[in-house]
This record gives sequence, structure tokens and C-alpha cells, in this order.
Amino acid sequence: MTTFKKIETRAFSKGNVKSTTDAAYWRKLEFPVTIREFTSIDYIDICPVEPHYIAVTSGPKVDIYHQQTAQVWRTLTRFKRLAYGAKFRQDGQLLLVGSEEGAVKLFNHRQKQMLRLYKGHTGPTHRVDFVHGSPQIVTFSDDKNSILWDMSEEKQICILNGHTDFIRAGMVSPASEHLIFTGSYDHSVRLWDTRSGSSVLTVDHGAPVESIACFPSGGVFVSAGGNEVRVWETIGGKLLSKFSQHHKTITCLAFASGTKRLFSGSLDRHVKIYDVSTYSVVHSLDFPAPILAMALAPEDSTLAVGMISSGSGLISFQHRRPDVVEKTSSKEKSKRYSSAITEDSFMRPEDHVIQPDVRKAMSKYDTHLQKYEYSKALDAVLLPLIVRTRPQVTVNVLKELIKRKGLKTAVAGRDAKELSRLVEFVKKHLRHPVYKHALMDVTNILIDVYEDSLQDNPGIVNLFRKLKDEVRVEMELTREHMALMGVLQMFMTVSDTEKERTSSNIPTPSTQVQVENPMSASSIKPTRMDVVNVS
Repeated sequence: MTTFKKIETRAFSKGNVKSTTDAAYWRKLEFPVTIREFTSIDYIDICPVEPHYIAVTSGPKVDIYHQQTAQVWRTLTRFKRLAYGAKFRQDGQLLLVGSEEGAVKLFNHRQKQMLRLYKGHTGPTHRVDFVHGSPQIVTFSDDKNSILWDMSEEKQICILNGHTDFIRAGMVSPASEHLIFTGSYDHSVRLWDTRSGSSVLTVDHGAPVESIACFPSGGVFVSAGGNEVRVWETIGGKLLSKFSQHHKTITCLAFASGTKRLFSGSLDRHVKIYDVSTYSVVHSLDFPAPILAMALAPEDSTLAVGMISSGSGLISFQHRRPDVVEKTSSKEKSKRYSSAITEDSFMRPEDHVIQPDVRKAMSKYDTHLQKYEYSKALDAVLLPLIVRTRPQVTVNVLKELIKRKGLKTAVAGRDAKELSRLVEFVKKHLRHPVYKHALMDVTNILIDVYEDSLQDNPGIVNLFRKLKDEVRVEMELTREHMALMGVLQMFMTVSDTEKERTSSNIPTPSTQVQVENPMSASSIKPTRMDVVNVS
């Protein structure tokens, strides 16, 4: 009797599901931790420095969550009515919060202490921001005005007035502390220059503007309103791209992966992720309720999303799983212990001593930079020994201060004696081909800081006069080099022409060819140092 043959069950392969790098990257987000609030979520901001506290503005309070545990660490409740748009300062030490009554409050959130109160708006203040590298703040209100404040004095510096409807989006340009973006329900986005107090650019988004984001270079910014996202060029206001991947209002924007990815959250319960090189959707995240606010921690370690559900708020925290090292198979493990263990295995000539971890001591300037003590960091690299033997260290610290927008703070308030070391260093190394670009930026910042006080301090005037002489010598040398390059280019052009004629057997004309020098000395424009009056 034959054995019964079972029916063959063929395992069909799955369909070719398109898997991208972005999809694999964002699938590492863990299962969300969801917290319910009594009121809707207005705004979420994540502290840019560790431990990356998460400020959630909801109702008449601001809850500050710990990033890793998703537990409330501090709660700020000193509000009569609704709180709006809590924002951390760049160093994570202060928190600025708007309110429904229009007043703006500055907190030391670590001690739950209110430090300043700014009164000037006649309508709710929905968004606030700190000015980078300057003791100033800017507030955006439903009274159609934006106000620049002196943070310590609680005084208004200038009022930016031009919108005809509520201002619900705003930020300081990351490229300049003098440029401010505002987005309004009048469908426009404006760029303001606080030095003149006027609008230097206006673009029409085509719908009430809910959110604005700007690239770190400041050359391109993004606006969101309606169900459309638009990308603009800052200089000239040219529309670079517009796209619509949502079917309801887009409420928030955020950058991820070092500004290589753009996030948009919408009332349609989706978060779309775009590649900023093509602005095409590379991944999508789904949520259980309409999205009102969103923020990402540095290195994409945490995604925080605020939603509204049945009149109450929902907060979702998702952490990215770290990359897991692939485990060794059991067969490979068994091979390691295949050899026999004998008595000799336990007789070792000496014990194995585990050396303790030795932390390398940081230099003084690194210690000061870690603590955001920019003036002390600059003083540390202007010591005679470092300036004489390791000028590259001084230049690198100057570059880092410029990158952090902290050089103005570091050089401000110095007398002629303290400033002389920096000016002498710039004067000595200004002609160095590697250092000159950074030192020209340092020169421009020195002019910005001390331009208004030159006439009151003869010592600083003498320093700038020496620096101006050095710049003038460098410009003369550059003019001579460019003139020489023009002459060489003329000879090379004539030589190439002669070779072409010789190869094609064309007779040389008797008339002389005149080649204009495109790099003549007259084409060189003066630098800022030339136009600054230090006499």
C-alpha cells in the first residue's frame, strides 16, 4: 500500500514592495508613547542642547517633558488664559512663551521662575522667537504687528507693521539677526530688516500662512498654508517650487536629517517627508488624529507630534531605535568553544588588568565653548604663546564663533587694550591665503560692533586705522596681481589665436589684435574697510 502524498503547499513570494532608504530609516521609529491633554496642542519645541527637553504648549500651561522617559519634568502655569508658542533659547537656558492676553513671559524653566514680562501687544501673541547672538526677542501677534524687544530692559526696539490680518507664523533668519520672517492670514510672507524697520520682501502664498521654515544659509525659505507648501528664494522672492501632498490644511513644518528632509504635518492626519533636493515625497507617517504641531530632536532621535481629538489634545512621542549590531549565530558561537578545556587553561602567568577609562582633558577654549562662554574662549586663544606658535587654533576658534553667531558677543564691550590683541592678530595674518577669508569676516564683524563708537574712543580708532592700512596694502597687491593675470591672459589668447591660424594655413593680418583686459585694476571694487571713516 502506497503512502499518501500530501498536497504540495507552495510559498508564494511577496509582491515587489518598493523599499527605500528613507522608508527603512523612518521605520526605526518605536511604537509611540501617547499622552492625552485636556485642551488642544498649540506648539511643540525641542531644546537644541542636551538633554533635549520637549516643551508642549497646551491650554493655560507649558509642560516640559524629558526626552527619554516622556514624563513631565516641569510645568509652567503662570498664565491667566491660554499660553502660546513656548520656545527655547539656543543655549537651552531660557524659555519664551506668548499668551492669549498678549503679554509675553520669559522663564528660567529649570527653576520655574518668571524673569521678564513684555507688554505691548493688543491681541493674542501666538509665536515668539529669540534673536541669535543678541539679547533681543521678537514677538508675533494677532494685532497684525511684530515687535522687536530688548530682552533685559523689556523695552520695544521697533514695531514691524504691514500685515492686514493675524500673524500666526514667524521666525528670525538663521543667517542674520537683523532679518525676520512673518507669515500672516492675509496670505503673505514678509521679510523684515530690523535695522530699517521696514519690509524688504513680500511674497503671496495664496492661502493663510500657518508655518514658516528657513534653511540655515538663509537663502531659501518655505511657507505652508492651505494644503500647499511653497519654496521661495530669499533674494528676489522667486518661487522655486510648490507642491501639495495633503488634502487638508497644513499646520506645521520641520526639518530633519540636517535639513536634507522636510516634514509637513496636516489636519488630514498625515506627516509627509520630502527630499529637499527634489521636493518629492520619500515617506509618509500616519497618526490617529488631526495634527496641529510637530518637532524633531537633533539627529532625528525623537519625533513629537501634537494632535486634537474630540476637543482634547494628544501628544505622541516616538524614539528612533539605535542601529543594532547583528547577533552572531549559534553555530558560530559553538565553534568558538570546540577546543577542550585543560588544567593549563587556568594557569596564566599574570592577571589581566582592565585599565580604567582615562578622559582626555579638554583645552580651555573647548571648555569655554562648551559652556557658551564666548568671550573667555576668545581670550584663551589670543594668548601670546598660542598666537605665536599655533595661529591655526585661533583662526579655528574664530570660525566656530562665527558659525555659532557668537563673535559679536565675544568682541563687544572691549577697550582698546583688550581689542588690540585681536586686531594685531588679524593684521598679521590677513595676507595668509588660508586664513584671509575667515579674517575678513572677523574684520567686518569688528566694524559692525564698533562702527558707532569709533569717535568716542581714540584708542580703538588707532587700531582700526592700522587695520585699514593693512587692508589697503592687500588691495593694492591684489590689483597688481589681477593686472598681471590680465596681461598673461592677453598673451595666452594671442598665442592660441596664432596656433589656430598656423594649423589652418590662414595668413596673419597686418592689423594688430587688441584684447581687452577683463581683469583690469579698475574693475576691483572697494571693501567695507575702504568706506569706513576712521580718520
